[in-house]
Amino acid sequence: MTIPKFFYYFLLCTLVTFFSFSTKAQSLEEEDNEDPITYARIKPHHSVSLEVGLPVAIRNKNFNGYMQGIVNVSPYYHYSFKNLLTTGIGFNYNYFWINHVLTSDSKNLGGIQSVGGFIRLGYEKFHTDRYGIELNVKIGQSVLIFDTDNNRKLPELPTKNVFTLEPSLGFVVTADDHSSYRWVVSYTAQKYDFNPALLGFKSDNSSSNSNAFTQFLTVGFGYTYYIKQR
Repeated sequence: MTIPKFFYYFLLCTLVTFFSFSTKAQSLEEEDNEDPITYARIKPHHSVSLEVGLPVAIRNKNFNGYMQGIVNVSPYYHYSFKNLLTTGIGFNYNYFWINHVLTSDSKNLGGIQSVGGFIRLGYEKFHTDRYGIELNVKIGQSVLIFDTDNNRKLPELPTKNVFTLEPSLGFVVTADDHSSYRWVVSYTAQKYDFNPALLGFKSDNSSSNSNAFTQFLTVGFGYTYYIKQR
């Protein structure tokens, strides 16, 4: 598994940004003696969230070599039970474009678009009035669209329907009594056999990993608005 250096830089930047925001908000709260900000422990009930991150391919040698992640976006609704378990439903979109540094045909532009829906099962707990942690897994179905210059010459673009599994971990900091931000890292596995031929390149069956799950990591931010609390 080879992870590009830029992903580590992005990971570091997101961590620094997240904890800087958290520390600055805490400092402002302590310094504002005239009108101090007070926080009540959030008790989620009905919530809506948006997560945006940078995906990076891992494990599958062909996919890792040909594709570079651009964006992974998931808006969703979730319902929280009194026992801190959560369930929800949402949509996902991610896009990987062709990495021409490692491909022979620089004229074949485009990438893979993934559009799908999922159910979400998780656990969310606020350990203080400001900070919490979230564990969850998204399970769903996605449609992959192999949208490249070479494929646009075909009668229709190749597509695949695939099973998608995405467990994730989130560190939460509240912005006020009704909203929070989170730093999120997730792992995604999609059940399909990636081959460069899907992009309009020459077929490559030399890799023993070509039949594995297509997998990628995502690091990013999330925002949640608590519509109704308990």
